[in-house]
Amino acid sequence: MSVLTPIEAATVSAQKNALADRLNAGIALKMRPVHADIHSEILAYAGPDGKIDTASGHAELVAGYCTKQARTISELNEAEQNFRTRADHALDTAEQHAAIIEFAREIGANRRQLKSDQKAFRSYFDADAVIERYHKRVGERERTLAHALERLGVITAQALAEDPSMLHSGFFVELSHNLLADMRSWRGDARIRCAAHQCLASIAGKIDKWPFGAWFEQMLSSTRRVCLDPGEDLWVQCAAFDALMALSPKSIFNTVEVRLAREIPAEKPLLRDNELFLRRKLVRLLCENYSQNTAFSNLLLKLLKDKFGAVRQMFAEVLHLLPAEDAAKFFKNLCRDTDPQVRAALFADVPRLLSVITHKFYAAHISSRIRAENDEFVLRMLLDAASSLAQETITLDSPERDDIFAALSAGVGKFQGREISPKLRRWADEANERIWLASDPDAVEIARVIGAAINGQREAEIRSVKLLKPWLAEDQEKIGRVMSVLAQNDFGLSLKTGRLPKIQRGEWITRRLWRILFEGFNSATDKRQAFLHTTGRSYFGTLLAPSARMAELAPTKVPGEPLFESSEGGWRNYLPLIDQVLAALDHGKTITIFTSAGITELTPPKAALCRLKCFWRICRSFAELAGKRNRNPEEYLEELRTMEIAIAFRGYTGNDSPNPQIARLLCADRAAPMAEQAENTEHVA
Repeated sequence: MSVLTPIEAATVSAQKNALADRLNAGIALKMRPVHADIHSEILAYAGPDGKIDTASGHAELVAGYCTKQARTISELNEAEQNFRTRADHALDTAEQHAAIIEFAREIGANRRQLKSDQKAFRSYFDADAVIERYHKRVGERERTLAHALERLGVITAQALAEDPSMLHSGFFVELSHNLLADMRSWRGDARIRCAAHQCLASIAGKIDKWPFGAWFEQMLSSTRRVCLDPGEDLWVQCAAFDALMALSPKSIFNTVEVRLAREIPAEKPLLRDNELFLRRKLVRLLCENYSQNTAFSNLLLKLLKDKFGAVRQMFAEVLHLLPAEDAAKFFKNLCRDTDPQVRAALFADVPRLLSVITHKFYAAHISSRIRAENDEFVLRMLLDAASSLAQETITLDSPERDDIFAALSAGVGKFQGREISPKLRRWADEANERIWLASDPDAVEIARVIGAAINGQREAEIRSVKLLKPWLAEDQEKIGRVMSVLAQNDFGLSLKTGRLPKIQRGEWITRRLWRILFEGFNSATDKRQAFLHTTGRSYFGTLLAPSARMAELAPTKVPGEPLFESSEGGWRNYLPLIDQVLAALDHGKTITIFTSAGITELTPPKAALCRLKCFWRICRSFAELAGKRNRNPEEYLEELRTMEIAIAFRGYTGNDSPNPQIARLLCADRAAPMAEQAENTEHVA
């Protein structure tokens, strides 16, 4: 095919638009200020007559600007060489200073700056200073040139879309033969070579049939050579592969196979890391263009067997780009991968994979893997995936939805029956509660009502939730259970029942007697200024759902704060805080605490005088009790029971086997009566 071969294509009428809009096309709003100075230079170069034109006109203008920048850099380099020669042959200081001033003028110094430079010879200005200024000038121009080249590709691609005959124009020949060829072999900043390949890839993406010839073969050969050069800058290699895919997808096969056949030297970490990054790039590139050539599956299978898990892990991020049948096949292979990081990546983004994998297929694999998996990280990802899939399943039809919920619940239930660590047990409980919420229509409606009420609610703010009144009359447990799910990743929630139910997000921070006593007996000079030291938590309602995440990672100087326990992966929100005990004494009613583990009930003494004595005793020994809660929960609970404060724990309705570790801890008060009853029965017998 010759250059004169006509190309049949639909021609879009060329439209005149503002140059500024074309320069900003495709750039994120937050990134536009980064390039604003370069765009201003291009607009100034265009002048008032060139700011509004067709895409082809703007492409020629930006190409001229790129040529000017390359020429400026060349002139700066030539001036630097002349300066070094002159400075090396200078006979005295005066001649050397004259060479420095002349070089400063050539690289852009104005009269005022030159005058300042002459005065600075006495202090800091010398040959090294002017060389540093030269490098700064060259760096500025190279940055400008790199961005202008990338924008040139975008604008030229738009021009080709409007007028495919531009491919045979003198401008396009000049662009491909001279400018882009010179930029691809640029010896300076690698960003320019990268931008040149990006420009070529943008242009090639709009050309269906290339006018083959010697110049095209040369361009293809040089691009392929960069793809096979591991010593080239990594981003240039990535851009070259993009350009090669756009120029000739058939050339990708041999190029990728040659690249994969090379051994990565273990003694050179930088080359190894670059190769890993490039192979991950190839996985994405092949998947993105899979629809153009399904023969890419052979290359993907080779990458799927790569010895580095980081390469195989990339498949999990791009499976949604493949057809459903191929995505399912790759998914099954990756589920059996030996690297836990690869297996975990399959369950990191459920909504993305659901575009090519059915809900039922995904649920079956989650359920089967969660029973057989032993790696802690993969198990956590599986539990999160089960929760996320349950959320995505709410909108499906009833029969299919019920099957998916049943599979997920069965998988998590079997997992809870295994011998697992307290941390995994907590994650499983949270996942099970989220699945329950998604599977129960009433719970979904309650969550919608509460979510609408707390949307935008400030911390400790109180809002009315009238719509909860019917459910409060029927099933308070379900409301508290929903609140505990909503509080898993948010502030805690507190609900006050009555004629007008009200909900609080977070807790009040008010003056508390225990804090006044504690600060009064613990003076210190390092206390924060401008902060009250007499405040503590105060709870609004009697139905509490503490946050599962809001906790201190290390002990604080103020006692009683929720403290993260690494062995459990949380702060034991099922174990009442001392502030919650004080809240029960304040209200004189049972405080019900809803968590993913179950329900903890905190009942104060009935007599007001007894409650007052308990209140005073706790306030005096607040710090001691707080320490026991974190270090020795059994002793903490025992001391609360000596104050006639009853603590009970039970699972949710339908959950006959709550967390046994928590049940043993919180139901110790029941163990003694049961043992005593068994002993009496035995004695009677």
